[in-house]
Parts: sequence; C-alpha cells; structure tokens
Amino acid sequence: MARRDHGAAAEMLGELESAADRLGEWLQTNLRPVAAAIAALLVVAGIGAWIVSARNSAEQEASNALAQTRTDFLSAMGAAPGAIDVPELANREAASQIRAEYEQRYAVVAATHPGTVAGALAALEQARLASEGGRGDEAIGLLEQALSDAPSDGPVRGMMLQQLAQRLEAAGRWTDAAGRHEAAAQLADYPLRQWALADAARCRALARENTAALALYERLEREAPELPLSDVQKAQRLELRAAAE
Repeated sequence: MARRDHGAAAEMLGELESAADRLGEWLQTNLRPVAAAIAALLVVAGIGAWIVSARNSAEQEASNALAQTRTDFLSAMGAAPGAIDVPELANREAASQIRAEYEQRYAVVAATHPGTVAGALAALEQARLASEGGRGDEAIGLLEQALSDAPSDGPVRGMMLQQLAQRLEAAGRWTDAAGRHEAAAQLADYPLRQWALADAARCRALARENTAALALYERLEREAPELPLSDVQKAQRLELRAAAE
C-alpha cells in the first residue's frame, strides 16, 4: 500500500508540474529540458524526501487520503485505470460538476492534513481546479495559504512557489510573480532553482524593472552559463544590456 501511495504522490507531482509548465512561455519553449529536470526533482529529491517523511503516521494518513481522492477523481472523469492525465469529458456541464465536487474533496484533504507533503499537494490540486473554474484570484489565495501551511521541504516548497508565480503571471502580476520565482531560486535543495531564476528575470523585464532584470540575467550567466534560455529571454537580455550601455 505504501509503495502505491508513493507512486500516486509522484504522479500528482508530475501532473501538477505539467499543468503549471503550460502557463509559462519559457517552459513551453523548453519542454525537453523541463521534463528532464522535473524527473530529477521527483526521483532524486522530491520522492526521496517524501518517502522519508511518509514514515510517520500523520504523513501516511494524508498520503492515503490524497491517493484515494485522486483515484476517485480520475475515475469520475472517465480515465482508464493507471492513467495519469485527466481526460476531458464531452459533457462540459458534467465535467464542471465533477471538478467542483473534487475541488471540495481536495480542500478537505488539505485542511485535515496541514503541514504534510500530501496536504500541500491536495491544496495545489484544489487551486488548479479553482483556476480551471475561472476563479484565478481565489486560486492565488489558496496557494498563498498552502505555502503558509506547507512543510519546509525545499523541492515541495520550490514547486509551490513556482506554481503560485505562474498563477500570478496569468493574472499579469509580473512583479509579484518575479518575487515568488526568486524565492524558489533561493532554495538550495530545489533542483529547478536556476530555472526559477530565469523565470524571475523574465518577469522583472516584463514588469519594466530593467535594472533588476539585468542583474538577474547576469547572475544566471555566472551561476548557470549552460542553462538554455528561450528566444524571448535571449532577446530580453540583449535589449537590457543595450539599454544599460
């Protein structure tokens, strides 16, 4: 049972990361390295830390609740056994009702198991469903609350910060988004920290905070010169340098 629950949590992490990735233009243009880095996050850091913490009864109980809720949601949406992605029902009204029901179920898991990895993942899924329901501001509030309740584990917190940042990007709140990306970049044990720094630079540039954006790009060039940037980010960096000369 424990092994199955660990797998369910891993799949949830992967699904949540995939949904968040689609919101960022930089991540959209670098899908292959994103997938590799996320795999490293899950296998090397996220899952290892999760398995250790899941040894206590509170984490195990939260894991069981999350796994059952996710399994039920996939089934209700017509997914085949063992599927990871949530299919889209032809009946949009039925799909909307199912999402609303499971948004509440995830909320119960998050509220019942604060401070656990599984509880944090449940809150992330609750926020995702709220966003899909057209309630972007509410989703941002849910993610802010989830961060305050989440464990201090670097990979999990980093992922939560970047998901919140990407919701803020979708709302056009570039300065706030940059701040969350930068916070993720400061987590030494977050495997995507350098990519978070690149996202922070992009958002600072979009917020017309040119000095701060250029400083982040220059820091990134020093710390991770081999990190692939999107064409948009390369153009931003050139423009910022030209303007500063």
